Amino acid sequence: MAAGGESIWSLVFKFFNFAVLVGLLIYFVGKPLKSYLAKRHQTVKTQLEETQKALKEAEALRAQYQERMDRLDGEIEVFKKETLQEAEKEKKKIIDEAMVFAARIREQARLTAEQENKEVARRIKEEISRLTVGQAEKLIAEKITQSDHDKLVEDFIVKLRSMN
Repeated sequence: MAAGGESIWSLVFKFFNFAVLVGLLIYFVGKPLKSYLAKRHQTVKTQLEETQKALKEAEALRAQYQERMDRLDGEIEVFKKETLQEAEKEKKKIIDEAMVFAARIREQARLTAEQENKEVARRIKEEISRLTVGQAEKLIAEKITQSDHDKLVEDFIVKLRSMN
């Protein structure tokens, strides 16, 4: 007898019983279990490959966006510089045009003032001439007598005849 009061045959019978149970399980459940485990292995493997592929794509996309972001800073700086240069050119152009326009206005004002001065001088001369003629007529009317008048008319007629 073995320890604990059990016989060796009882132990052999339990072992044999266990071996038969394992054999039956393997016989009936082995193929479906093996198939299930193979499918599960393939599914996990496929999902792992897809996950790794997606991870690589995401890393590549992240690298592209990081490169774009790095370039974007440079492009922003270039855009700022170009915009400032264009603004300076436009400012200079506007100032130059304003200077030309101001020069034209000054020249036009000078010409207008010159014409107005000539017109004023002409009017003054006309007024002086009118006043002088009026004064001369007045003086002549006061100083010339009828006999002086007749003599002037006769002298004038003689001069006219001598011209013909």
